[in-house]
Amino acid sequence: MPAVVDPIDHLLALDPGARGIAGFFTPGGARRAAAALARGRRVLVTTGFAVGPGLAETDGPPGATVLGRALRLLGTSVFYVTDAATLPLLEATLKALGEPVEIIAFPDGEPTETAVGRILGKIAPTHLVAVERPGRAKDGDYRSARGESVAAWNRPVDALFLRHRRNTTTIGIGDGGNEVGMGNVRARLVRQSPLATRIASVVRVDHLVVAGTSNWGAYGVTAHLALLSGQPLLHTPEDERRLVAACVEAGAIDGLTRRREETVDGLPVEAHAAFVQLLRTVTERVPARGGTRS
Repeated sequence: MPAVVDPIDHLLALDPGARGIAGFFTPGGARRAAAALARGRRVLVTTGFAVGPGLAETDGPPGATVLGRALRLLGTSVFYVTDAATLPLLEATLKALGEPVEIIAFPDGEPTETAVGRILGKIAPTHLVAVERPGRAKDGDYRSARGESVAAWNRPVDALFLRHRRNTTTIGIGDGGNEVGMGNVRARLVRQSPLATRIASVVRVDHLVVAGTSNWGAYGVTAHLALLSGQPLLHTPEDERRLVAACVEAGAIDGLTRRREETVDGLPVEAHAAFVQLLRTVTERVPARGGTRS
């Protein structure tokens, strides 16, 4: 019999921006991440990618908010952590969906080991999730898709994924190779180009989700959670427009164009709203696969 094709994978593998994700796409990643999160009790979600001073991206906070809301609706305790550059954006997207605005600020000036130990000790997360969060390259630097160092504007939040407790499940969601989790496919990335080799993250996770944009990856995980639970967990196309608008109003820019406009990775907001509708159509037509808790 032919293999069963995951329609959500088909959508996540779309690459309208010609980013080359086919070279490191991970089939089944969103489904496996959702299955792991369905057993979560305390989930710590991080997001935010700044490409310059005051230049945090529209990709990441909307996805983190939608996924976090879905987990909260399923009864999971959800915590958010980000740094100063992305804090206003994440606050704005949480407010846009009417979610509690409780964010842990990864501190400036405090030694990384101390900050990581304090955050992990306070929350004791069962799961860590990164949605479009810089992951360090082999030389320890953090780089944009253009190969520029962005370490000055992004705190080393990826250290949470390097120093967590052994029984914590880790999930990374990305689209370019320079995010937390891409260490899983680094061997494939370095074969693409010298630039990919330079920016590729070494930070590995238990479950990697790759998509045309990182927001889409988070929405794909949410769609699988909806299928697992039989609950309508996805947001609406209008919610998507509101999320992106909230990001821009809070000071976000498009990470590719570097313009302050209602786009994500060079794609207009209507393309993202249409993607959300496609995911909603899939989750409404595919039978639920059972409960969320084991």
